[in-house]
Amino acid sequence: MRYLFAGWGFQAGALPQSFESCWTQACQSLESADSAPCRWTFALLATRSQTSAARALQDWASQIPGHIDWKTCAESAIAHIATPSHSARLQQRFATGSVAEALALHAGAALAHSRLLVLRTVSADRRATLAIAGLPLPTPFIPGVLP
Repeated sequence: MRYLFAGWGFQAGALPQSFESCWTQACQSLESADSAPCRWTFALLATRSQTSAARALQDWASQIPGHIDWKTCAESAIAHIATPSHSARLQQRFATGSVAEALALHAGAALAHSRLLVLRTVSADRRATLAIAGLPLPTPFIPGVLP
């Protein structure tokens, strides 16, 4: 079983297709050779968890096969988490460069050696962002080739 942590950032006007757009891009970025079943944790800011956009995310996510754990995080929990992506606006507002990446890293911290596997992806309508953390897949051994 592979454990993956999806950090979701979104605006108030995010729609199910906003989340689908991010998901499609992110899944294409994950290693295509991975056929192991996944256990997902979706993380979002607690301040956004009662919004219509959060309900749209939950409704959209109900169509994904398998069980999804939900984690809400305080803004203070993601403050000062270093992220590869950087937005000056988000840095000023949340004290981190990417809400999605910080949420994924924070949720993934429960798993030792977890790291970002998919950097921030932005939906086509620019209303949602998604980043994914977890453990990288082990590199298959190829005789005669050094890792």
